[in-house]
Amino acid sequence: MNTLDLNALEKFIRRAQKLQAIADELKPFLELIKTLDGKDFATPTDKLIRSHEAAEILGVGKATIGEFVKAGLLTPLYVNSDQRRFWLSEVMRVPKKKPWRIGDEQT
Repeated sequence: MNTLDLNALEKFIRRAQKLQAIADELKPFLELIKTLDGKDFATPTDKLIRSHEAAEILGVGKATIGEFVKAGLLTPLYVNSDQRRFWLSEVMRVPKKKPWRIGDEQT
């Protein structure tokens, strides 16, 4: 191999490493898109609310919010890796009457 080929190869490798770093940074966003697949996206005026706020709106306890997540009625977004947030618009789409009968009542 001549010097020109080695330089081109090194340049190609550096570009590939940069692309890999970008792909690694995008992994959380791709996971988020997978969780939102088939669901309505939030509107520009929508806001994220906490579990206890969602529970207040729906008239249930926080444990029931967890059951709604397990049942697929709500999709949480995690902040600081362990704090759940929910789009207000998604919470508002959950029926407020009790056809679900999951978990506990408001405490």
